[in-house]
Amino acid sequence: MINLHTACMLAEYKEWADQQLFASLAKLPAEEVTKERQSVFKNMIGTLNHIYAVDSIWQAHLQAQPHAFKTSHEVSHAELANLDVAQGKLNRWFRDWSRDQTDESLNHPVDFTYLSGAHGVMSAGAMLLHVVNHASYHRGWICQMYFEIPALPPFTDLPVFLRDAHPEFPGR
Repeated sequence: MINLHTACMLAEYKEWADQQLFASLAKLPAEEVTKERQSVFKNMIGTLNHIYAVDSIWQAHLQAQPHAFKTSHEVSHAELANLDVAQGKLNRWFRDWSRDQTDESLNHPVDFTYLSGAHGVMSAGAMLLHVVNHASYHRGWICQMYFEIPALPPFTDLPVFLRDAHPEFPGR
């Protein structure tokens, strides 16, 4: 079970971590972001688009609305700057959505359909937790790609967020 305080912290953390990553990527030579690498999504921009697609799909589930994605591998934003804007908008939606919830609404079951067509049910809070975990997992893939450049990736760990971005956050 996720409570309101945790949901807000997680949504703000995801927004901050994505901002750190996009700011760091923007400083790399542009060809590094699109350079083909050993990865399911072929490159950094492909991996970022996967995160965006999955976030968009779960946003639609939380809104009980359909989405247009047939696969989570679509590259809907080939340019880093465009994807940064789109991901930022989506992250703000999750942040604002989290702030509008209650402990009760976060634990409310939500029916949805997986991309495979299978039926699923999760609590709204578990959906948010999945979005945050999924993005963290794939940010890790991107950070591994930094070492092929070679370059140091940004630090996007939760304790760094709490220390640097929100020292006033209660319960940190």
